[in-house]
Formats: sequence, structure tokens, C-alpha cells
Amino acid sequence: MAKKIVQIGDPILEQKCDKVDPKDPKIQKLIDELIDACKEKEDITAGLSAPQVGEKLRICICRRTDLEEKSQDPLPAEILWEVLINPTVKSSSKKTSTYWEGCLSIGEGPEGLYGPVARPEEVEVEFQTRTGAKKTLLCNGFFSHVVQHELDHLEGVLFLKYISDPDTIWKGKELDKYYSKHQEYPPV
Repeated sequence: MAKKIVQIGDPILEQKCDKVDPKDPKIQKLIDELIDACKEKEDITAGLSAPQVGEKLRICICRRTDLEEKSQDPLPAEILWEVLINPTVKSSSKKTSTYWEGCLSIGEGPEGLYGPVARPEEVEVEFQTRTGAKKTLLCNGFFSHVVQHELDHLEGVLFLKYISDPDTIWKGKELDKYYSKHQEYPPV
């Protein structure tokens, strides 16, 4: 059974997370639980972080949307869900891009909130894998946004912080209605 997703207003979502030892059996169990939660909500999520399930730990799971775009077949779970432990951004581009973002911790489904977020188009992230090995990942486009969104959770930051105009925040049901009519997201 997947862990319950913590919702906006819970203080853990506003706290910086602590580094962990990837080889700790408790950490391995938590990673499995995060992956299970992502699989359970696979049709609506691009990632999940430990604070979103009530754990103040530097772990997040990011959906490899970049690999999905290139593959004609569904990706196996061990490739689809990238596990980032103790991640840090090593570099980021000056060029930005804007994508619509939502968050499982800011409602879900028709009542969930979404908004356009500008972030660096490209980031280089260093992290540890489940085995403790160091890995570097160059992230571009939407995948870059996914990674930055999840890393923000580890710093106690929600995507709404980046939206200066409240009129650009939409409920899921409104955004779905717009998209089905226009086959694209509202302009930003």
C-alpha cells in the first residue's frame, strides 16, 4: 500500500531535508514506497519526494519523461523512475523555459492546482543511486522541470512560489476543459 501524500499546509513541505545514507535498509524501504506511490499514480505524476510522504529526507523519484519521449514501448519501472539521493544542482542554464506544473501535495484531480512555471531549460544534477554510487545527469526541457520541481521539495519550496500572477493558477478541471477544447495549454 502506497504512503499517504502530505498536502499543502503541512510544515514538513516547508523544511529543508536531511542527507541520508543510501545503504540504510530504512532508506531502501522508503525508496520502494516512493516508487510504489509513483506507480499507483503513474497516469498523473512525474515525480515524488520524501517530504511529500512525511519524511524530511533528501530523496526524490523523477519520471524519465526524456526517455519516454524517445521510446515507442513502455519503459520498465527501474528505468522509468530515476531515484535521486542527496541530489545537488551542479549547473543550470541561463536560458529558461516555461511548462505547466502541478503537484500531488497541492490537491489532486479536478481540484488540484496548476500553473505555468519558468525554470532553467537545462540543469546538471549530481546525486547518489540506490547503491550509493555517484551519478551525474544532464536534464533538458520538461524533464529538467521535473527534476527541479522535486529538488525544490527537498529545499522546502512548492512550485506556487514561482507564480507571481494568481490569475495564471488553474484548477485541474478548468485546465482539462481548456485543453480538450484547444488541444494545448493556455498561453503564458
